[in-house]
Amino acid sequence: MKHSDWLRLQAEGESICATLRQQGYLCRKQNRRLSWKLCKEAQEDYVLTWLPTPVSDWTLMPNDSSPQRQQLWQLIERTLTSIREEVIKTLPKRSSQLEDYSRPWAIIRLLPDARRYTVARFFNRQDAEDHRRFLKRFMPAAEFAVVFDVPNEQLQRTTEEED
Repeated sequence: MKHSDWLRLQAEGESICATLRQQGYLCRKQNRRLSWKLCKEAQEDYVLTWLPTPVSDWTLMPNDSSPQRQQLWQLIERTLTSIREEVIKTLPKRSSQLEDYSRPWAIIRLLPDARRYTVARFFNRQDAEDHRRFLKRFMPAAEFAVVFDVPNEQLQRTTEEED
C-alpha cells in the first residue's frame, strides 16, 4: 500500500471516529494498523478496520446482526459517503482508465442487470482462482467468476494469423 493511501485511509478513519465521538462512542486507535476499537456503555465493543486488497473496504467486526451494529454501520456509511463526496468534488475530471490486458485472467464481480465489474487481473489462472476463493470468504454474498479476458482486436489478430 502506498503511503499516500495509508494517510488517506487514516484520515477517513479519524473522520469516522470524530463522528462517532459526537454520538457518545469512545474510539481507540490500534497501533500500526488501520483499526479502531469502538466502545459505548451498555453495548458490545466493535472494531472498525480496513481490509486490504482485494477487498479494499472498511468493515465492522464482529459481523453480527444486532440492531446496535446495524445502527453503528449506518452511521459509518453516512460518514464515508460524505467524505468521499467531498473528495470527488475536489478531484479534477479524468477519462476512464483503460483495462490492462497484459494479464488475461480476470476476476469479475457479477452485478444485477447482466453488468460486471473487473475486480483484479492475473497472469495465470491459479492465482485468479486463489484470489476468488479469498474474496468469496470475505464477501460471501457477492458473486465472482474467473474469466479469460482478452480484447477483441487481439483475439481477431490471433485467429487471422492461424488462417
